[in-house]
Amino acid sequence: MIFNRLYFNRGILYQNFRQHGWLGLIYLLLLLLSLPLNIGTAYRENAEKINSLFMVRGELLWFFAISIPVVIGLFLFRYIQAGGPADLYHSLPLKRKHLLTMNLLTGFVMILVPIWITAGVTGWVSAVVKEPAYIFDGTAVWMWGVTMSMVSLFMFTLTVAVGMCIGQSILQGLTVYGICLIPIVFWGVFELHLMRYLLGFPDDAFQYGRTEISPIVRISNLNYAPEWGELGIYAALTVILVVLTYIFYRKRHVESATQAITFRIVKPIFRFGFMFTVVLVSGAYFTMIEPRGSEFWGVTGYIIGGIAGYLGAEMIIRKSWLIWSRSLLPRFAVYAGAVAIILYVPVADWNGYASNVPTSDRVEKVRIGGDHFTYVDNNYIKMDDDQFYSANTGYIDAVVTLHQKIVDSDLPLRPLGVNRDARDEEEVRIDYQLKNGKTLSRQYYIPTSNFQQELMDVKNRDDYKTTRYETYILDGEVRNIGIRSGYNRDRTAFITNPELIREFKALLKEEILDQSYEDQRSPWETFASVEVYMNIPESSSKLMLDGVNRSATYEIKPSYSRLIEWLKENKLYDQLRVSEDEVASAQFIKQEINSPGNVKMVYADPQFIDGNPQGNQMIVTKNKKIISELLQRQRAGFYTDNDTIYQIKLNFIRGQNVYMILKEDDLTEEMRAILLDN
Repeated sequence: MIFNRLYFNRGILYQNFRQHGWLGLIYLLLLLLSLPLNIGTAYRENAEKINSLFMVRGELLWFFAISIPVVIGLFLFRYIQAGGPADLYHSLPLKRKHLLTMNLLTGFVMILVPIWITAGVTGWVSAVVKEPAYIFDGTAVWMWGVTMSMVSLFMFTLTVAVGMCIGQSILQGLTVYGICLIPIVFWGVFELHLMRYLLGFPDDAFQYGRTEISPIVRISNLNYAPEWGELGIYAALTVILVVLTYIFYRKRHVESATQAITFRIVKPIFRFGFMFTVVLVSGAYFTMIEPRGSEFWGVTGYIIGGIAGYLGAEMIIRKSWLIWSRSLLPRFAVYAGAVAIILYVPVADWNGYASNVPTSDRVEKVRIGGDHFTYVDNNYIKMDDDQFYSANTGYIDAVVTLHQKIVDSDLPLRPLGVNRDARDEEEVRIDYQLKNGKTLSRQYYIPTSNFQQELMDVKNRDDYKTTRYETYILDGEVRNIGIRSGYNRDRTAFITNPELIREFKALLKEEILDQSYEDQRSPWETFASVEVYMNIPESSSKLMLDGVNRSATYEIKPSYSRLIEWLKENKLYDQLRVSEDEVASAQFIKQEINSPGNVKMVYADPQFIDGNPQGNQMIVTKNKKIISELLQRQRAGFYTDNDTIYQIKLNFIRGQNVYMILKEDDLTEEMRAILLDN
């Protein structure tokens, strides 16, 4: 009897449901409108088989799961955040553990009952609908209920636990979402810090783990029910938070209501966390807007962020902007020192990160170029890594030699968001798999001219060309091949004959593997682009994708003479070639690029010719020889800060006009004569 009266006090339960029960009803109504109503009224000609109910308006369901429980927690425990209610409730003849149990029980009921009523209604609707839009079994309903329960209870108990340490409801709610979002903000901006001040740090080092450490981001990105292991983590965290809630509540003073921070020990944690977050955000912002040639904006951002973050934390804790005291500066110095150490140690020279180059005998295999993705069903899917690594000792030696020279050259740190000199800059991404089982990854932006011999030794090897140009795809079964002219996108050719497909694949692969380092860096546009459509058999293990269709794109460069000759022999070349007789005239407009230190991308710009914004003189010619020479080559876009180029427009008698560019050095004698005469 005594146990029932204390732990299941009917008066407290009745008061809670009378005062806050409407929140549970709103939760139930929102869930019913989002799931069973949608399932019952949706119409599809062909029913979609789904294995998770989160594939039906999952974004709304996840939003409700991370928002409504937080609101319930704020309302149910509002009594500990306001002075009058706190005195009243704690004057009742109930121990705190009894009072806490009643409110936790109320919250659990208001969360779980709507979820399982919705699950039951969803199962009933799916059984009675004659023409369902979605087909699923009872397991999907059960997993939906368990998942929503675990996530909702986690957000509710987190809100309650935070409320024991925070004395204001608004700050409590902000802190709950801050705790969930700070991990992704922290890793995102800390990654920028490492990219800016640590030579060789890859820009995707945290790419795959970043969303995993933020519950809200992780949940909002799911369109399926998590695995049991992940649900187990939420269940364990919920139990831990309940235990912490009882401990905190027992230690909490009644008079701490309305205070920003209720426990003295939490104040330094809050100060440091708030200050460090502001430091990172401010430093990242100043680094991103850093003017060209400046190296101190990022440091200035850290200093400004440290001052603003510390003062902001003090104002929140004291609930006043009048925070000056003798201890303010010494305490700030301690916190600033701790922040400086955390920022400096990972990027310090003595930690050995920047200078770490493995010797060839420590490397099991290596790859250049980073991760590869395949486009399947409107999504990019990361491909299996193993096929892109090479264990060839000669290739490993070449990559290690390049890596060692990069480190020894003492390259300057690359400012974020600044393309210092893209004319002579190349990205190099190196991934080693070491014999001790570890992985070592580095990413650099290097001036090509300083490493030409080392780059040539790497790029002239078949190991590099196979992965860089994806020639391994040509070894698979190809359904058909489409070829599109690089000079006129309307000109296309298709190969469907199996014998011709085999010949074309073999020649294309040979041309790719035989191309020289100079061919790979060719400044000329391709003669044509090739789209290869594959059928991946279910037994394929290379892509780790069963029974899917995928495509790959290749280039037919002007240097691929054997392949071009094959196209002529099989009467495909004429379907792609543009004749000078089809062009009525060619228009030239001179464009001067003179912006020293400000590198810009130059490309064929229709607006420059058609709009002629600078009012430059336009030269028009109908000379068939000149037009023929233009059709044989056109320069690809390039970076420059000082060049003379010609924007050119080919006016076709029929069809779409073509735009191209040539540098002044590319002009033939006939072109120069016409341009000089005018």
